[in-house]
Amino acid sequence: MNDDVMRRLEAFLRPYYQDLDGVSRFGEVERIAAIARSLMPSPSPDEQRDLDLLLLFQGLPGWLDRMGHRTRTQLALGGAITEEELRRTAAAVKRLDAPTTPAETAVAAARVIDAAGVRGLAERFAHARREGLSVVEIAREELARPATIPEWMPDAAVPLIRQRRARREAMCRAIVEEG
Repeated sequence: MNDDVMRRLEAFLRPYYQDLDGVSRFGEVERIAAIARSLMPSPSPDEQRDLDLLLLFQGLPGWLDRMGHRTRTQLALGGAITEEELRRTAAAVKRLDAPTTPAETAVAAARVIDAAGVRGLAERFAHARREGLSVVEIAREELARPATIPEWMPDAAVPLIRQRRARREAMCRAIVEEG
């Protein structure tokens, strides 16, 4: 995708990644993008455009399906993105649990990798209070949960997931030991 269009789209979407408390979640998009691009090192121009769009919209599930959002996006970008591209992107976001294209696979794998490590564990701890669980209980749950790798996961992603999971498990073991 043209760099200017990409910058304008990012600027348009950034406010939608703002939580009610003012914290931006756009850093997650950037982390996932870096991982996804490393898993898809030489995409064709069409695959690159699909990847760029999917990366920007993957953190806003269902957003493109809401009334007027596709049109608003097109207007904000002066028609640089077509209705069909936005429909395809919306469908791709919905398929991230079972990806079917190279761009979807790269983004889905990047999301799994991003969540697999210590950062994902920290996010789980942050939600622990709502679940009514202690940090030690979550650490025990994490250690008891079998580590599975989805069938669709690209071979290049497997070592990254294993590395991050190993660090996550080491952190959980330390927490359980300190009790």
